[in-house]
Amino acid sequence: MSASNFPAAGLVGLQSRAGAASGAMARPGRVLLITNQFPPNHGGSASVYAALAQHGGGRVVVLTPSLDYRDGNEIAGWQAHDRTVRGAVRRVRLLRTLLTPAAQGLAARIRGWASDLVLRLVVLARVIVLLHRERIDAVCIGEVLASGWMVPVLRLFTRVPVAVYIHGEEILTQDDYDPGHRRAARTMAAADRVFVVSRFSRAAALRLLPGCNAAKLALITNGVDTARFHPGAPDRALLARYGLEDGFVFITVSRLLEKKGVDTAILALAALLPQHPDCRLLVVGTGPMETELRALAHRMGLTGRVVFAGHVADEELAAHYRLGEAFVLANRTLPNGDTEGFGLVLLEASACGLPVIGGRDGGTGSAVIDGATGLLVDAHKVEAVAAAMARLRLNDAERRRMGRAGAAFAAQSGWQEKARDFLALCLDAG
Repeated sequence: MSASNFPAAGLVGLQSRAGAASGAMARPGRVLLITNQFPPNHGGSASVYAALAQHGGGRVVVLTPSLDYRDGNEIAGWQAHDRTVRGAVRRVRLLRTLLTPAAQGLAARIRGWASDLVLRLVVLARVIVLLHRERIDAVCIGEVLASGWMVPVLRLFTRVPVAVYIHGEEILTQDDYDPGHRRAARTMAAADRVFVVSRFSRAAALRLLPGCNAAKLALITNGVDTARFHPGAPDRALLARYGLEDGFVFITVSRLLEKKGVDTAILALAALLPQHPDCRLLVVGTGPMETELRALAHRMGLTGRVVFAGHVADEELAAHYRLGEAFVLANRTLPNGDTEGFGLVLLEASACGLPVIGGRDGGTGSAVIDGATGLLVDAHKVEAVAAAMARLRLNDAERRRMGRAGAAFAAQSGWQEKARDFLALCLDAG
């Protein structure tokens, strides 16, 4: 199936709202992107913002911290990383206060408020300097909660349009800091433009903004760097490193978080092995569930069949995708509403020519065309994930067809066009 044969509701329907008009609307200008999520930190949001900077033609300036707000430690390798970015990267120590236990007592709370106020004043001063020094024409806020306070302040004291970027989980997960998502709703309402990454996250944003002019919401689905992620033969040395030379390899790449469903993928593999003993699962990534997941694999007797690769350097990531015969992300919505806003790893796997299995929850329908580039399943059910894995294991022709279709899908999702649309929509938001 060629890319041109995909239905409009699939490939063509996922083009950004800027569409054909972006070229006509675009004008020279620079955008300041403010975010805590930026490499060498890992995660889908960090990858998106890195791609916008890398493919923005030098017109995206990033303001991001040099310290990790989770522990106050310096982010390892940020200097070396920033030298590789085509756009300008400017660092402050922190964009938000450190994560610490809630202050107890009135005096402690006052000290916390004072500390937060000082930090915000320092950040605001740096932003104002950058607006003039870098000749910034628009600002985009990458975290609607942590940095959303800047939206009304910048609207009040500057003339530049201000946008916010929404991935999904920040307006879906129940959070004591933002009960009912009222804070996020106020920030989005105050912004000139709201970027969303999937039809799912767009619907969630509209629920929080009743009566909102739909043109304010700009759908830019996540892209993929096809120069890095493309089909190719598996690296035999990498297969040997993980002892996977003779197996049928399913691969998952993700932060090891509950919503990613790696535990479900492990249990599905266990259900698959009696009929297909050659199957293996390669887990790429780290996260808070790693110890628990390793224990689960051991308890299920899957030592050597579930292989944990841990953290993989960016330059080796595409080669790891190509070790797999198929990709699995058994994502599911958690009771607190946390879910997958898009599923960038699904698109990266497709670009590498792999058929993909994803959970139906969240925004993965924007990353997978069910039945064409992969299979969407109820990932709350181990048997549903296992059945999809068995289907791809048994049907070589379907697997190859989906792999080709996925690569064609990804080829229409290059970051150059996404970055151009992002710039055009930011600059025309005012």
